[in-house]
Amino acid sequence: MFKKMTYLIAIIILCAIVFSGYLHEQDIDDSAYVIALGIDAGSDDNSIELTIQVAIPSENGSSSSSASSEESSSSSSEKGASDTLNQTVECKSIDSGINMVNNIISKRINLSHCKFIVFSEEIASRGISEYIYTLENSIELRSNCNILVSTDDAKEFLKSPNPMLENSTSKYYEIITTNNKYSGYTVAATLNTVYSSMYDSFGEACTMLGKIDENEDEDKNTVLGGVAVFKGDKLVGTLDVNETIPHLIVTNQLNTCILSIPSPFSENKNMDFHVSIFSNTKNSVSIKEPEPHITTSVSLVSTILSNTSDFDSSSQEDINKIEQALSDYVKNEIINYYEKTSKEFKADIAGLGKNAVYNFPTVNDWKNYDWLNKYENATFEVNVDVNLETSYFIS
Repeated sequence: MFKKMTYLIAIIILCAIVFSGYLHEQDIDDSAYVIALGIDAGSDDNSIELTIQVAIPSENGSSSSSASSEESSSSSSEKGASDTLNQTVECKSIDSGINMVNNIISKRINLSHCKFIVFSEEIASRGISEYIYTLENSIELRSNCNILVSTDDAKEFLKSPNPMLENSTSKYYEIITTNNKYSGYTVAATLNTVYSSMYDSFGEACTMLGKIDENEDEDKNTVLGGVAVFKGDKLVGTLDVNETIPHLIVTNQLNTCILSIPSPFSENKNMDFHVSIFSNTKNSVSIKEPEPHITTSVSLVSTILSNTSDFDSSSQEDINKIEQALSDYVKNEIINYYEKTSKEFKADIAGLGKNAVYNFPTVNDWKNYDWLNKYENATFEVNVDVNLETSYFIS
């Protein structure tokens, strides 16, 4: 009896393994894996254009594009990069658009490998909360999917990736999102962080900013750089690449960047510096009527990349001059960043409300203060300390 039970259990386990593997393989073969979604304004206020960028399986080659060659007034299909296919449909919502594409192509849409959600400036200016909520609610879409606002139409943006040093568009998307680690020119913005920022009371949301770059040979490629600034769920402005660096410093997200500042020794000449955060930026908020007062203390470490002939690396006086010049430059950039986000955009994208909340004994006191609308009246004090590493100089 015991042997029979053992054999029966073994057979059941074997069947479970064999058939589960078979079903899983079939599921993979039957799925079209999305690597990016694009959302543009539709023909009226109640519709959108949804572009779904699908990775073409390498074994199928370019011939896979023929699977979606049908075109109509509400749907169009065309090749993006060499290993992707873009399908655009006009629809009322993201879910209905995905369902329409499922009816067009021969495979089921799968969002589990989606790298980017791209909103056009027009749709972002109208408000994106309903789309963010829908996407956050998806059981397939990962919370670390990147959110981007494009200055061009999202469908055009998704046509333009030209991964010169990568064989895969999907891999290219992964690499370009890490550019801020080396340049300081863009932010990390995922579905999870954007959703949280839109629904908490400590700050406003911001996303990556992208555009299509066209060179003299009329070759196009996507470029990430700058910050899209939101008030509530609506796009209210943008920061350029240089204005992104102070944002990263204030929020402790800067890894490293290059700063070029006027030389303190020679007129009409610049000096280039490699800059990174030495110790965490400290932000504090005191509540002073009628406005809050924000104090930011920054500690940076820097090395000189380009030099001028009249700088003496052995002179402590010259080193002090450079440290002061770099300190003054960064301080001015941070103050300009604060003034622009508070007075022009009225949006605390640095999330300084997390520092302000400690001034309030109860949740109701905090809510009644209405931080997100008080930020526009804030005053700022910025202190920057720079340590110049001189061991790199050749004596």
